[in-house]
Amino acid sequence: MNSRISKRSAVAQGFALFNSSSAKHGINFGHALADPLTFAELPWPGAFDGRTGVASTDLPQYTDAAGLPELRTKLALRYGVRHNQVMLTGGASQALQLLADGWIDPGDVVLTEDPSYLGALRTFSIAGATVVQLGLSAEGVDLNEVEAMLRTNARVKLFYAMPAFHNPTGRQMSCDHVAKLAALLARSGALLVQDLVYAELPYNGPVHWLAPGNNVVNVHSISKVAGPGLRVGWVLAEPDIINKLAHLKRDGGVSPVLSNIVLGLLQSTAFDAHITRLREHYRAKRDSVHLLLQRSRICEPEYTRPSGGFSFWIRLTAGTDPERFIEAASREYDVHLINGRNYGPRSGRHVRLCFSYLPISLIEQGLERLSNLHANL
Repeated sequence: MNSRISKRSAVAQGFALFNSSSAKHGINFGHALADPLTFAELPWPGAFDGRTGVASTDLPQYTDAAGLPELRTKLALRYGVRHNQVMLTGGASQALQLLADGWIDPGDVVLTEDPSYLGALRTFSIAGATVVQLGLSAEGVDLNEVEAMLRTNARVKLFYAMPAFHNPTGRQMSCDHVAKLAALLARSGALLVQDLVYAELPYNGPVHWLAPGNNVVNVHSISKVAGPGLRVGWVLAEPDIINKLAHLKRDGGVSPVLSNIVLGLLQSTAFDAHITRLREHYRAKRDSVHLLLQRSRICEPEYTRPSGGFSFWIRLTAGTDPERFIEAASREYDVHLINGRNYGPRSGRHVRLCFSYLPISLIEQGLERLSNLHANL
């Protein structure tokens, strides 16, 4: 077929398809999937459970553009915001897509860190944005670089950040630092979009992030603490931003059936205990992988141990050719990695090592295979 595709579609062809099935083949460190063992521990409610307060006749119907009202009310109470500051989305991914639709025209600029989340880079690039990735320190993005960009480029529309916890590095950003970033952006009329999908999973104690309001838009999801297959996320923002995003929705609202399951989870007294168990579970996996990496020859030992999230961000040892190493790992050892350059132009010596999905025994096997490859290259 020779029909001409759109520019958006042409840009999309340059990104790899999301294929979660590949995580089941070989040893795949590339996907930050939830550990399936944790699904069985959830107090799963029935999809049509009327005890949530939603009429059973409403569940098979369409719902509001902003989402199931009862779930929006529950989320407003959970986060201390008003009902009209909450909108449900088909996962965090749809939230980012709606923000791109609402704020980005081709040629506009989106700022983010180097490295940054692949899904966000894809979404904003397909929308036609020029994505500019700036330097990242322990506290957060380099504010001097942000200020220089805002001073010289009037087309900066938003900054995309993951302050709790950054993907792919797992760092927790300083709340004071992020507040300074928000203030810088506000003076230029730009949004700060905080992706907080990992915020419920701190491994080193409580975590704080900026509340939604003014130019701060927060994106959340049930994916990391329940299951990504639910495809339920939410945006918290000023009512006028929520209203603009709702007008961009071209569906009949996020599935009321799935929304009712999420509502039932949030109403359960066992749900917060489940989140506590998740923190302990993933913290233990993180610590085990940290010990394995400290004995490994594939990476430099001075990496940041993630304080949350599902992955390590490691720098391959000096003298290692990343492309050759990653290609040989896949072809010869059935171990799959993603080149760090996909996460940002300054990150080519790095790889993201996801530990959430694989059992420790397979992680150990994978690292042993990579060490053998490293010794033989």
